[in-house]
Amino acid sequence: MLPRGGRVLIIRLSALGDVLFALETVAALRQERPDVTIDFLVEDRFQQLLDGHAHIDRVLVYPRRHRLRIPGSILALRKTRYDVALDLHGIQKSAMHTLFAKAHHKVGPASPASREGARFAYNLTVPMPTPPPHRAVVGHMLLKAIGLSGEATAPTIATTEPPAGILEGLPRPRVLLHPGTSAFAAFKRWPSDRFAELARRLTTRGVGVVIGFGPGEEQLAAPALALATGSRAANGAELGLLGLGGIMRHCDVVVAADTGPLHLGAAVGARCVALFGPKNHLRYGPRGHGEVQHEVVFHDVPCRPCKRRTCATPQCVLGIDVDTVEAAVLRQLETLKT
Repeated sequence: MLPRGGRVLIIRLSALGDVLFALETVAALRQERPDVTIDFLVEDRFQQLLDGHAHIDRVLVYPRRHRLRIPGSILALRKTRYDVALDLHGIQKSAMHTLFAKAHHKVGPASPASREGARFAYNLTVPMPTPPPHRAVVGHMLLKAIGLSGEATAPTIATTEPPAGILEGLPRPRVLLHPGTSAFAAFKRWPSDRFAELARRLTTRGVGVVIGFGPGEEQLAAPALALATGSRAANGAELGLLGLGGIMRHCDVVVAADTGPLHLGAAVGARCVALFGPKNHLRYGPRGHGEVQHEVVFHDVPCRPCKRRTCATPQCVLGIDVDTVEAAVLRQLETLKT
């Protein structure tokens, strides 16, 4: 199905964690078929993750706000002929690009891993189990469908080195705490006062603590920075995704809720403590590779996991106490000694 020297289009428009999961598919494809050309279609807000990527030959950009005209990403697809297009996203927007792509084989997942009628854009629909597998596994299943092994492969991501001074003099081991999530996913957040208490306890133990935060999340980070003497701030708005990833690469553990920066930490090789609320960690949890494995912490309630977009009292998150998270962090730090 994929001839020698062929060209492959991978489509994963968003979100941050899912784009990072898709890099597993890229790594697996490149490892098994170094002869192929790989193009990757992504939303403009995540382009910086892929520009100059060692395994990607060309990045195509979908302008998220395209003002009701035909996106340039579709026009670009019409100029290139692909042997295979892999739709890892499986929604209407990604299927629209798959449909217009000049590809001999248009491959995507069946329901329940796709929705919004995306399957009608494919000439090869790959059956999926119920419940659906981890988002990263979907990509590997698509690779198997085109005749490759689809073996799980650690992603590659190029980060930038931290600016001078941010980590200077900060002791090891180091733990990065990221209290925020997107505003859309605010109900997934672990309370910032608990992050602050965790930061205080870790600094008391002699652990170097970094507090990461994104645009508009300064107030979420402030309690931890105030309470943990000697902690450092990692402002993602100034550093960018690759800069934040660079700091995470120099940390031993990343603690975050179910959000993009959690998966960024996993992608750069940090051990993660993932604070999961409503979502199913078996489908959305951080990916471990080789010796680096992660720990998922959650408070089990009858309604978890759920598919709600908002919740006034998310007990699945609020039920996680500081003692439990601290113990998980210490277990991860203990693995560094073995």
